[in-house]
Amino acid sequence: MDDHKEGEAISKITKVISFKSDLQLLHLRATSYDSLGDLTSTIQDCEVALCVDSSHTNTLDLYQKVQQ
Repeated sequence: MDDHKEGEAISKITKVISFKSDLQLLHLRATSYDSLGDLTSTIQDCEVALCVDSSHTNTLDLYQKVQQ
């Protein structure tokens, strides 16, 4: 996805999360931020997602990747 479309996706996901925080949406947004190289936002979303489910494998993998 190009940066413009990633930005649009993040905006739409953020709107949905504001109504209902959801583990899968948080992970999806973190992945989108990672694609854009926004490590701070990636880490923040991973940390929130891991508060919801500390054993979510995909989020754990992404979190460990961006921490390196």
